[in-house]
Amino acid sequence: MTEHGTAAPGTSPDEATEPRGPESRADVEAFFDGLVQMGAQLPFNRHLGVTVSELEVGRAVTRLADDGRLHNHLAGVHAIAELAPVELAGAMAAATRLQPLLARGYVPVLGALTVKYVAPARGELLATAVVGEEVLTPALAAADAGERPRVEVDVELHDPEGTLVVVAELRFVYLEVSPPTAAAEAG
Repeated sequence: MTEHGTAAPGTSPDEATEPRGPESRADVEAFFDGLVQMGAQLPFNRHLGVTVSELEVGRAVTRLADDGRLHNHLAGVHAIAELAPVELAGAMAAATRLQPLLARGYVPVLGALTVKYVAPARGELLATAVVGEEVLTPALAAADAGERPRVEVDVELHDPEGTLVVVAELRFVYLEVSPPTAAAEAG
């Protein structure tokens, strides 16, 4: 569920935020609100004006407003500026699936990025990332084995007319930055 009330395709709004563990619906919504706030507070995203437009379980849409300061020499959006909403969408979509990993003190960093520029980008851009639930089990298993969890996310970037302008594959590596305390481990 998003601020805009949209749910994942094929699900109802209730299913989109229905907890799969001990969390309540309010806990899930608070987690999503926290993710949106975190995205808004990232200095580079704030500098470029990247925002989260939609967020639901396994799906995120981010927006880069049309801003002449981000244009290239051909009056289109600069190639590097196009990647900011792509990265944020991928991280947000993955985070909605990996809340148990985040709760254990892991944070994502971009470890690899493959980009295909398909068409010139002009105007406001929307990046969409979708992450399936199958990412959670291997990520938790890697963490339990003392390894760094890795998650791959595919992201598409579209212009205002819906034209596909970028296809990207991101690989996030999750680093443990705050190990759980003994009290948290006990339950």
